[in-house]
Amino acid sequence: MERQISLRRLCEDLHKEMFWDCLHRPDKDCQLCGDPWAEDDIGGAALVGFLNFIRPHVVQIAGTCELQFLRDNPLSFEQFLTGKLSLLVLCESETLSPELLEALRSRQVAVMTTALEAPKVLARLQLYLHRELAPRQQVHGVLVDVLGVGLLLQGEAGIGKSELALELVSRGHRLVADDSVLCVREAPQVITGHCPAPLRNFLEVRGLGIINIREFFGAAAIVRSKRIRLVVEIQDMQDMELGDIDRLQGKVDNLDILGVPLTRLRIPVSAARNLAVLVEAAARSQYVKESGGDMLADFEEQVRLSVGEE
Repeated sequence: MERQISLRRLCEDLHKEMFWDCLHRPDKDCQLCGDPWAEDDIGGAALVGFLNFIRPHVVQIAGTCELQFLRDNPLSFEQFLTGKLSLLVLCESETLSPELLEALRSRQVAVMTTALEAPKVLARLQLYLHRELAPRQQVHGVLVDVLGVGLLLQGEAGIGKSELALELVSRGHRLVADDSVLCVREAPQVITGHCPAPLRNFLEVRGLGIINIREFFGAAAIVRSKRIRLVVEIQDMQDMELGDIDRLQGKVDNLDILGVPLTRLRIPVSAARNLAVLVEAAARSQYVKESGGDMLADFEEQVRLSVGEE
């Protein structure tokens, strides 16, 4: 479901940042909604922009040049009012004639004025709307920061995700969220995991109960959010068909979260395996891959050269 934000809240949240004054605020509030990263032109990116008569924005920004054009072309102003305009921001301390202001009032359009330059206003409004309207999804799992790499640990209930997270924290890594991770698409190909406020700092371990990670390991063991770069799914070795695992690359596929494919590595678990070490190795491997390295190609090249020498 698309997120939405009220026009009144937008004006209040940005009041100190924009230094703007309200020339008119409609009695009836309206809701702004959309996906900032949608591929069409109805997402959050199209909600705000400079004066546009072809595809009018819901929030229009007008500086000195745009307002002079409206004053010189009264018919354009009538066309300007036919769109779904909800907010007009006048930049560079510009003002409207009483006739234009009354026309906006009659159509229940909010009017704000600020001394800031139009490009700065546009940048701040876009950043705000992208942040507030970014798609979100709750995902079951444990999110940890291992060597600077955000790892989302997943698996069936009781398989040991929280215990693994506890061991990783004890080894100097950081916990983001346990059990429930709020995923936010903060850029077209970026998913950031956040910890819901009620769960912050806490980890639930079967047999021990609730553990306050901040009290146990200090504030440095907790981080509020982290970009998810790798999904590690822990699977019971009995349920996993070991014959299907590629001995050279492991079992790797993609997990789609909010339209972004994330690399997923499936690791079989058994009593004899040290999962913390394996997860650390997975984090290092992901870092090497993102840096342009290819360990499999290096191995194959080394084998080829060795065979050639023989």
